[in-house]
Amino acid sequence: MKKNNVVDFDQAEKNARKRDFEKDSEARFKAEELKKSLLDQLKELTGEEHFIGTSKDPFAGEPFNQVMHRNLDLLNRIGYLNQAEGDFLFRIQAYLEFKSNVIICREDKFKKKRKNVEDDFELPKSATVSEIAEMIGKSRQKTSVIMNGLKDKEILLNPEGAGHVIENGRTVSPRTWIVNPYIMICAPRKNNVQLDKLTMRLFQHSLKNLKDQNGKKVTLPARFF
Repeated sequence: MKKNNVVDFDQAEKNARKRDFEKDSEARFKAEELKKSLLDQLKELTGEEHFIGTSKDPFAGEPFNQVMHRNLDLLNRIGYLNQAEGDFLFRIQAYLEFKSNVIICREDKFKKKRKNVEDDFELPKSATVSEIAEMIGKSRQKTSVIMNGLKDKEILLNPEGAGHVIENGRTVSPRTWIVNPYIMICAPRKNNVQLDKLTMRLFQHSLKNLKDQNGKKVTLPARFF
């Protein structure tokens, strides 16, 4: 299309997209009609209902985390994390609980769930410092130092729970270690944040006092709750 002998590229692109959409719609319609026809023929021949499925996505059901790239980039630029802390965060990703970001025990993280058993529910066990050290292949002492450093930097939280448990032969209050979802998140983020609300409340005001090497205040690029 031309306006005053000048090609209107925007309109041409819109027309091309429209044609592509119409072609795709027509192809999808033909595919659905063909599937229906084949299924009808199979039912007529065998007297049984059949269904057409697609090959399984190799990533379906495979747990993974998402790293907040711009936030991590900022922390890298201001030298917020030392090497040991960065190594810890990389290793601990494998043990985050889905939707809560709680660090849980390896056995519970990779336990296979039984199907069709409504009352087969067991709360995954939060990992202790000793268990976390064993999971990432570090000594308890070094792991404790790193985790407390990350707690001071608001990357980790370990709120105290109610009641008491026996740990290493002594009675202590249970604690749960949680990773800041502003850095990495073990939950779907399509259209909205499907993260545990308590986790969001715990970290809602975190990392608001960041400063660069010159003492200048910097702002976390991505805040999604």
